[in-house]
Amino acid sequence: MKKILSVILLFLLASLMIIGSSGTFVQFTTDREVHINVVPHDNEYLAFTCHGNYSNTVIIEKNSNTTFDALKVSNYLNSPHTVWITLSPDYSQLPADVTMWIETEDDSEIAINPQNSYIFTGNVSVGDAPAGEYEIPILMKAYWDSGDAKVSTCPLKLIITNGPSIEKTLISGEETVPANTPQEWTFRITVTNDIVERDLTIHDIIPHGFTVTAVIPSGGAYSLTPISDGTELEWNVTLNPNESAYIDVTIKTTGLSCGKHVLNEGAEIQGSNKKSESINITAICCSSCCVKKMCNIKVSSTLVRVIGFIPAPPVIFSDKPATLLNTIIIYNKGAERDIVLHQEVTSYFSVANYFSTKGSVTLQPLPNGKTLVTWRLHLNHGEWGKLILKLHTDGISVEDTTRVIVTGSIWIDGCRQKGCPTCAKVIKCHCCGCLGRNSEPGSLADMNIDDLDEGIGECEG
Repeated sequence: MKKILSVILLFLLASLMIIGSSGTFVQFTTDREVHINVVPHDNEYLAFTCHGNYSNTVIIEKNSNTTFDALKVSNYLNSPHTVWITLSPDYSQLPADVTMWIETEDDSEIAINPQNSYIFTGNVSVGDAPAGEYEIPILMKAYWDSGDAKVSTCPLKLIITNGPSIEKTLISGEETVPANTPQEWTFRITVTNDIVERDLTIHDIIPHGFTVTAVIPSGGAYSLTPISDGTELEWNVTLNPNESAYIDVTIKTTGLSCGKHVLNEGAEIQGSNKKSESINITAICCSSCCVKKMCNIKVSSTLVRVIGFIPAPPVIFSDKPATLLNTIIIYNKGAERDIVLHQEVTSYFSVANYFSTKGSVTLQPLPNGKTLVTWRLHLNHGEWGKLILKLHTDGISVEDTTRVIVTGSIWIDGCRQKGCPTCAKVIKCHCCGCLGRNSEPGSLADMNIDDLDEGIGECEG
């Protein structure tokens, strides 16, 4: 009997211990972190959408700003709980000229109801930052009534590009032309895309005094609109990544006054700060001779045509061979010195031969078809030297009687002053012979005196 009583007491004591333990467990609480690591991400209880390895890829040009979708988060919790989300992006890898903001980075919260999604947005401004690819890690913090979690999401990818480029080049015509003569130029606008497909609109303005005669694009469509400043060119073109396109524009003028002129404004890509250089033209008042005093050195340059052994005015016929002589005389009015003189021969002519009374002469072909003549000599005070250049052309094609520049301005090393160019007259030859302005067919002696106004022996000294 005593054994049975002992067993009963032991059983009652054990029961009391179990009941006390159960009551204490009901009141037990603890904090916990849940790191979700289930693939694919958009099938997790808390899902975020990745595109490849990134939440999104943002492509932006330098010196611009844009908004973007940073991350899509979905609430698929098994229990019907609302989830509050905060994103903590890490901007430490971004260059100094990049400012980025992503929604809730300030510890604010976005509530997402059960079975709903939310797209977090952002904004980025880029200055003159280095082009390249950058990653922004994003930590997602979430909590709900019965739990919380921290999740490292897919990072955001930022690509900074230089954007499309634009340039303008003169592909025919001269940048220095005789004044008051008909001229024609063709320039090319070239745009080159970066790494994304783009629809580009390019604007350019051709000033008054120039007439557009032809426009040839490699792609896209263009329009010409008369405006108060001249003519506006608009060109619309679609470019694939890293693709280029161009548009050629031909313009002409009946003549420009002496001085500098803007052939056209810089072409600009609409909606960006990308603008090409403008093309400038210098119209010079020139004749067959020029005398200049430069740094106590007097220099003359005289141009004549050779017919047999007789010098004549520099008047030639279109599409006909001709030989001209350009005589440079230099007189030192200052102290004894070494002199290095330069002059360019335009692309219409080649230097067939030369002769100098002093010093040495070198000829350097230039990429633009011109020839650079350099004359090195030593002159005492009151001493002079002479250089004769024999210039030849196989023929110059013109639409009407006009002037062409034969030699450019003379310049001397160490002296800022410059001489002036020399010009020749080219008379249009028609099907029945050579015709000058208001003249009849015939030889040079038969030409109207207006066509022979390029006299010789007019330079003083």
